[in-house]
Amino acid sequence: MISWLENTTKMLRKFITERAGAHISEIKRFTKTQWGLAQSVKYMQDISNKIDLLAYRPQIGMDRSADLGNGIHSFFVGSHTIYYRYDSELLVVYAILHQSMTPLVHLLSGE
Repeated sequence: MISWLENTTKMLRKFITERAGAHISEIKRFTKTQWGLAQSVKYMQDISNKIDLLAYRPQIGMDRSADLGNGIHSFFVGSHTIYYRYDSELLVVYAILHQSMTPLVHLLSGE
């Protein structure tokens, strides 16, 4: 069986912005409070795995240039959405927002 990773040439370098890092911390805290440590650890691993997947295959996300700005993409993970840009060398994660949040408001506000 051929893995999808065998078809990729390289993994992009990853950069998590300070804002996205704060989002991850808040998601971790909220998940632990609501559903316990084990679920929090599992969800954090899922988010990390999805960011790694995007570093290998960034084009799998939805192009959101028309509504969020040039080069912005999104990709679902659980009940959250990862917002990012990429070029030939680097994946930049700008935000990880709950799907109930309006991305344009949060991406432009710096929240």
